[in-house]
Amino acid sequence: MEAKWVIGDCWLGCGRTGLPVVWLGPLQWDGQHAPVYACEDDLNRLKAQALAYFMQRQPAIA
Repeated sequence: MEAKWVIGDCWLGCGRTGLPVVWLGPLQWDGQHAPVYACEDDLNRLKAQALAYFMQRQPAIA
């Protein structure tokens, strides 16, 4: 699936505005919804963190 990049604000760590961002999904809090977007740098950091997590959880091959 190809990501659709738009110009907007990064909702993750950097907080930069007016740059290419991709929609990650909705944030749900207290019955409300908001769209969450990430810039390429923060998305790459998040993907690396998720990959490290997945690799730790891999069952050992016997």
